[in-house]
Amino acid sequence: MDAKQLGERLRMIRKHFGINQQQVARATNLTQPTISRMEKGEEVYASALLAVLAFYRDKVNIDHLFDPELNTNTHSLLYCSRYEIHQKYDSQLADIAHNLDKSLEQIKILRTQI
Repeated sequence: MDAKQLGERLRMIRKHFGINQQQVARATNLTQPTISRMEKGEEVYASALLAVLAFYRDKVNIDHLFDPELNTNTHSLLYCSRYEIHQKYDSQLADIAHNLDKSLEQIKILRTQI
């Protein structure tokens, strides 16, 4: 895979999630022109690429990003699956934590009444 293909895939992922280049830049401590150059397949530092890949790791399966069979012209659920699973579990964990907090509060109240 060459830098241009990788850049196209990074752009496709970013657009799929409704993120702009400035948001990626802020999250990775890079500049927007660096993100732009990366998406165009122009030369960038390896550390910049690693920062962007780290940013996307919770949204996509990075293994699929480098799959030569992936067609960037078609919508792929491969990009969505990992992010959506994380979102689902994060929501469920938040609900469990909230219910646990409520239960602990009720126990404290009951203890004061005994």
